[in-house]
Amino acid sequence: MFTKNISKIPRAVWVQLFLLALGYAVYSANRLSFGVGLKAIAGQLALTTVEIGTIGTIFTLGQAFIDVPAGFLADRFGRKRMLVMGMTGLGFMTAMVTTAHSFFEAAFWRLLFGMTEGCWNIVMYSVAGSIFPAARGMLNGLMMTFYSIGAFVGPSYYGWSLEQTGDWSIGLKTMGSVTIAFGLLLVVGFKAKYTDTSKDIKRTRLMEALYTVGFNKVVWLAVLIQILNIIPYWGFASMGPYLFMTYKGFTAAQAGHFFGMIYGIGGLSGVVLGFFADHFGRKPTIIFLAVLNTLCAILIFHIIPANSSILYLVGVFMGIGLHAIYVLGYTIAQDGVSGAQIGLATGIVGASSYFLSFFSGPLMGYLTGSLGYLNALDIVVVAFEAALIIVAVVMKETHKKIPVG
Repeated sequence: MFTKNISKIPRAVWVQLFLLALGYAVYSANRLSFGVGLKAIAGQLALTTVEIGTIGTIFTLGQAFIDVPAGFLADRFGRKRMLVMGMTGLGFMTAMVTTAHSFFEAAFWRLLFGMTEGCWNIVMYSVAGSIFPAARGMLNGLMMTFYSIGAFVGPSYYGWSLEQTGDWSIGLKTMGSVTIAFGLLLVVGFKAKYTDTSKDIKRTRLMEALYTVGFNKVVWLAVLIQILNIIPYWGFASMGPYLFMTYKGFTAAQAGHFFGMIYGIGGLSGVVLGFFADHFGRKPTIIFLAVLNTLCAILIFHIIPANSSILYLVGVFMGIGLHAIYVLGYTIAQDGVSGAQIGLATGIVGASSYFLSFFSGPLMGYLTGSLGYLNALDIVVVAFEAALIIVAVVMKETHKKIPVG
């Protein structure tokens, strides 16, 4: 499976990559649709703004709990098993949240949703990042491109379903059922000889591996970069639809389309920007994207009218930056470790950043109630992206630029 020339990757491996990427589309459709239903869910369950923000991002806490164990256990016991379990599990939890009758029940199912999707996310990036290190940014970007397809289709479908039926549970049940079916299909679709090629970590004790990776400066640089981007990413993804529907007059369908544009179409460029990061470096790519995110956020929150078509276009550009940096956080961590430690390094970045991103939802809810929704957006989105610009300017390049060919 390992090769120095991307053109020599076997066709069967590309099939596995396609299934990974398609799975990521199904995954993102599930995780990004929930925010569109938050206003209806909040009305039915009588939630406060802090509770709304909490159930919007609590799944990231579940993912933080599982990310390091998922990366290590997948390398040790088999990536295929973890991928199948993750996909079927997240579909089941998507459907089960519709049975909630209180904040605590909804939070419980969303927490479990995060744990099951974490089994997919970290293992998927580990497989993609192991195939061709010289084009790691591009292959990880390929995953994000498919993620973006699901991130557009899911919220758009769910917003339409919610507006047509008036019932927030129907769309989630449908997506959950489709996801479970796809997960079961992967039992025969995935071939372990392609997904489980890197098992070197079996020769390494867990504490030794944690010590080696945990004291790696490049890994912690990746954690910092990921945190400064993922908090705006999930703060806006979780509470944004609710805020725009409550304060800007968006309908469910409009919110679904707008946030589908940001988190869907905006991320389609992930493979291209990953290619640029492989050729020109991680540092200049992150600087450019962080500046883009900051400027677009200011335009969306303060300048462009809510009924303007330009708002959707600027949303797409913001989505480009949010998604590409999301991928580069994992990629930078993989730059700094050996092939045997890719799963563990990816898991550490995911666990650290997702743990802190959980607080972006409750923080957004608290700030909305105390300072107003615009100040909440400025603090959680604009300020963090501006801080990322500073970090990117002072960071050292982590990647030796190698031509792909």
